[in-house]
Amino acid sequence: MRSKTTTNQVDEYIDKLSPEKQLLAQEVRRIINSSVAHLEECVRWDCACYFFYGPVCYFSSSRSGIHFGFFRGKELSDPHRRLVSRNGQYPHIKIRTIADIDETYFADLVREAVHLNQN
Repeated sequence: MRSKTTTNQVDEYIDKLSPEKQLLAQEVRRIINSSVAHLEECVRWDCACYFFYGPVCYFSSSRSGIHFGFFRGKELSDPHRRLVSRNGQYPHIKIRTIADIDETYFADLVREAVHLNQN
């Protein structure tokens, strides 16, 4: 019997992005996965989504980079006031360059979002 090799949906999603966006997405993905070890990773609603007792966060391609968002973003503390939301979008951070990525801040937001879902 042959073993079927499966690829991760998020790997496929990232592979379809432009090289510049791939770099940003891979870094955000690394931060998410290193922040909380038990998140389920998949592609839904045309974005890479992370779940733990419900949806936690996502990243998706945007015109000028990627969006790193939170399904319950309005409930997050967001001390740096980087989360934005327009036209009914989930609150997200716009990432255009690698310099826009703040590993500590992003990891804190992911952990806080997971904590919201646990309660």
